[in-house]
Amino acid sequence: MKMLIGGKKVDSFSGKVINNINPATGETVCTVPEACEEDIELALSNAVKGQKEWNAIPFHKRMDILENFIGLLDDNKEEVAKQMCLEGGKPIRQALGEVGRVRDGFHSYMAQARTMFGKTLPFDSEARGEGDIVFTVFEPIGPVACICAFNFPGVLFSHKVGAALCSGNAAVIKPASDTPGATLMMTEFLIKAGVPGNAVQCITGKGSFVGDRLVNDERIKGVSLTGSTEVGLSIAAQCSKQLKPCSLELGGNDPFVICADADIDEAVELSLSGRMANAGQICCSSKRLIVHSSIVKTFTEKLASRLEKMKLGDPSDPDTDVGPVINDRAANEIVRQIGFSVNEGSTLVTGGRRVYPLGEGKGNFVAPTLLADVPENSSVATDTEIFGPVFAVIPFDGTEDAVRIANNTKYGLSSGILTNDIKTAFYFARRVDAGACVIGSNGNYRLCQQPFNGHKYSGFGSEGSMYTLSEFLKVKTVVIKGGLF
Repeated sequence: MKMLIGGKKVDSFSGKVINNINPATGETVCTVPEACEEDIELALSNAVKGQKEWNAIPFHKRMDILENFIGLLDDNKEEVAKQMCLEGGKPIRQALGEVGRVRDGFHSYMAQARTMFGKTLPFDSEARGEGDIVFTVFEPIGPVACICAFNFPGVLFSHKVGAALCSGNAAVIKPASDTPGATLMMTEFLIKAGVPGNAVQCITGKGSFVGDRLVNDERIKGVSLTGSTEVGLSIAAQCSKQLKPCSLELGGNDPFVICADADIDEAVELSLSGRMANAGQICCSSKRLIVHSSIVKTFTEKLASRLEKMKLGDPSDPDTDVGPVINDRAANEIVRQIGFSVNEGSTLVTGGRRVYPLGEGKGNFVAPTLLADVPENSSVATDTEIFGPVFAVIPFDGTEDAVRIANNTKYGLSSGILTNDIKTAFYFARRVDAGACVIGSNGNYRLCQQPFNGHKYSGFGSEGSMYTLSEFLKVKTVVIKGGLF
């Protein structure tokens, strides 16, 4: 595959490439260019031109172009999903669902863009403004760096690239090194649909180089990142030097509180749906299960039984429940974190090791893992985010205990609570320090419109059509002096 710079498919000036590896088999899916300084400089120069070219197209025609993109995506959804599956290890059923969410995301941002109305101040509201007409308009901030994580290349494409284009900005896209292919395909669809090639460009390469170069360049006027908290802190510091706006969706160690009156079978199924999709590699998945002590033993036994029956294997097989994690390094780190948690006092009930359903030594699979009796002040119960198929069960006694345990972390992305007592549910929802609380289910919940944002070290800024466009736009006040006379 090639990068897309200035509307053209190009190799890197350096000639270097990165192998795109199938995490299930270890085989090379394809190669992509490893961008160098000359590639990035060309893309940035193009982005300045693309900003003007995209804005020169009337708004209604821009919306027609994006509608054309959605049509191309629908026509090629199986190919895009297959690429997601091959390069990311995401089960094909989930990959197909994600492509549908790209369509929904673009439609949502397009609908919101059509209602970004300015405001007119009340006439004669102040003595010094008598007779004046004062109103506001929105203008694009300029080229936006869209830096995407590996786990949801489609969803993040819609929330970053879709939002940038709908608000009139050029987009310079940096896909994750592990999953660049689907992003390149979707970028090509945008260009085929009619978006100027300078207005949407996709650069592949190492994030430590390409990402830093984009963030620090003054031609980039805004940054949207989904990634680790460590990377987010670095980008926030870099943006602050230029007073450059940035939106950061970072890590999480989200709690799912299961109360004594909860249906245990339902709690087990909700725990699975809240954690096992994409092999547990989801920022807002329920990583900490805070379970009432009166039911924790039965809950743990039933959850362990379900985990041991899940089918691991080829993610292209529609019957596969759990695919591999993204790479060998990630698999080893998950196993290391499990071992560390056991050393801190957790009980390993099931899993805790790498497994090879496709042949000995093949693939980055980690057995679904259940840690019980997790000490509430241990690393996995507080600030260690295990990005894989691992459940940490922490017992609690009273509602105040559940709130305290849930908030005892530097993160605050999402949360959930399962109880039949609405007062208890609202008590928890009002006190949990997180960007969202789902009553009656786990916190792995995201709609296109809702603000998706974290508290504390889970980031700042909101993704979602209700809010993101305003972050990619700047407000200008226009005054017609004496316009009422």
